[in-house]
Amino acid sequence: MYKLCKTEESSKRQREIEGVLLRLMTLKGYDDITVSEICEAASLPRKSFYRYFDGKEGAMQSLLYHTMTDFQTFSDVMNNNTSDNKKKETRTLQGEFEGFFAFWKSKKDFLDAFDKSKLIGLLVENATGYAMSEFVNIQKFLTEGNERERQQVFQFTICGLMTLTIDWYRSGFAETVPTIARTAARLISKPLFPDLDKMGIQT
Repeated sequence: MYKLCKTEESSKRQREIEGVLLRLMTLKGYDDITVSEICEAASLPRKSFYRYFDGKEGAMQSLLYHTMTDFQTFSDVMNNNTSDNKKKETRTLQGEFEGFFAFWKSKKDFLDAFDKSKLIGLLVENATGYAMSEFVNIQKFLTEGNERERQQVFQFTICGLMTLTIDWYRSGFAETVPTIARTAARLISKPLFPDLDKMGIQT
C-alpha cells in the first residue's frame, strides 16, 4: 500500500521516489530492485521511504495509480485546450483516441521499464481496474444490459486498447498517432467481424 499525502511537498516527494523506482526498472528488472537501492538512489533514509509506502510493492501501486491520474489530467487539458476566441471543436472518437495514444507515446520510458520487468500484464490489469473504478461512468456509454454485462464489455474494450498500445509501442510507434487512433476508432465504432453472416454465423 501507499500513503495518501496531505501536503503538496509530501506528494511531490512521493512522486520523486516513484520516479526513482521507474528509473531503476529501466536498468534492471523490478524483482531485482530492493528498497535499499531505491533509498540510496533517492538519497533517502529507509524510515523516510516508509512514510510514503509500506514496501516496494506500495511504491509500484502508487506509480501505477499516479500514471493513470496523469492520463486523466492529460485528457482534461487536451479537451479544454482552446482559446477564448476559438470555438471548441466537436469531440470525435478519433480525436479522443489521438489523446489516448499521444499520452502513451509520451510515456515511452514508463513502457520500457514495465516491458523490461515483464510487467506489461500488470499495466493492462491496472488500467482496466482504474477505468472501471474511477475514470469512466460506464453506463454513460453502455445503456443496455445489466451492470455485470456493461463491466465485461468495458473490460474487453480497455484490454483491447491497451494491447493495441503495447503492440504499437513494441513496433517503435511505427504508425502515426492519427493512424493508430483511426484503427482504434474503427474497432470501437464498427463490428469487429462484419462478414460473419457470409460465413453462416448468426450474431
